[in-house]
Amino acid sequence: MSFLTLTLLSCEDDNVGDFVLTGNIEHLIPDGSYNLKKTTTSDGQYVVFTPNLNSNFEYWGLTLKQVEYYIDDVLYKTETTHPCELMINRDNMEMGNHKLKARMTIVGDACDDVILEKEDVFYISSNGEISESHGDFYMDYNYVTKGDELIITPELLINRSTDGCRIDAVKYYWDGFLISNVTSSPFNLKYRVDAENGTSHEIRVVITYHDNFSSNLTYNWSYGNYTVRTADDYFGTWSIKSKRNDYTNGETVSLVAKLFKGTNVKKTFEIEFYFDDELIGKSSTFPYTLDYKLENLAKGSHIVKGKIITKEGDLTSSQSDKKTIIITE
Repeated sequence: MSFLTLTLLSCEDDNVGDFVLTGNIEHLIPDGSYNLKKTTTSDGQYVVFTPNLNSNFEYWGLTLKQVEYYIDDVLYKTETTHPCELMINRDNMEMGNHKLKARMTIVGDACDDVILEKEDVFYISSNGEISESHGDFYMDYNYVTKGDELIITPELLINRSTDGCRIDAVKYYWDGFLISNVTSSPFNLKYRVDAENGTSHEIRVVITYHDNFSSNLTYNWSYGNYTVRTADDYFGTWSIKSKRNDYTNGETVSLVAKLFKGTNVKKTFEIEFYFDDELIGKSSTFPYTLDYKLENLAKGSHIVKGKIITKEGDLTSSQSDKKTIIITE
């Protein structure tokens, strides 16, 4: 049940848009209507805490004024600029476990200010929460029906990898069996799939590579439920072309959208990409890659959203999901 439901039902005026909250409303706000989102960069260097209020706050004219952040019971920082999030650099903290408490001040036009509190914990280690990554790879693959050729191409993202990264060999496995060992560029797989439509399979890829610091490095990638599609299947997917989520101003984030459309499907499809709710690109042709340069962005978390639109005659539907990146400088 969303908060303030009881207050709404007790109001006899049908024009609920004119209803104004007054007095102390703290008891009307359930604990589950707000939380702290914690996002950590892939290398463990930064952790970001972002207040998350559900849509009822905006509907009832309530806004977040400020957040006081306490670390280990000591006031660490007060944020007043939306979204009032806190970014912590590992280098500025002592190693070990830490407790974070956020005191969120909620204000309305006529009601008393409300202080909402949430707590979380985070851990700082000497080497970061995730071990150092050398090579950053993007795995490009297609979807097939029986008799089609499965093509997988590994791409080493040079600008997101350590100096001197080079692929040495790539092994491809289908349902646990080695089906190809490639030792020359472009290191891709071309494999005729004779499995029946509708069956699911495991794909595993093992990349051996090196850089200027290590001569024997390994990257593993797997797709545990790869389904051989039918002529009636259709779906769209999108991803960020990097396994890291940390970026700096001046870098480019690459977004990739794919579509599978069986031969019996008459629908049409579009993809729209948004960055912090601003439309940055769209296409009705797949696969679609959008390279978006990150400029003049505040440090902290930012939201990338992909919206896939399906059309059939006069009917239109859409589905979307969001991913978070962190601007570190």
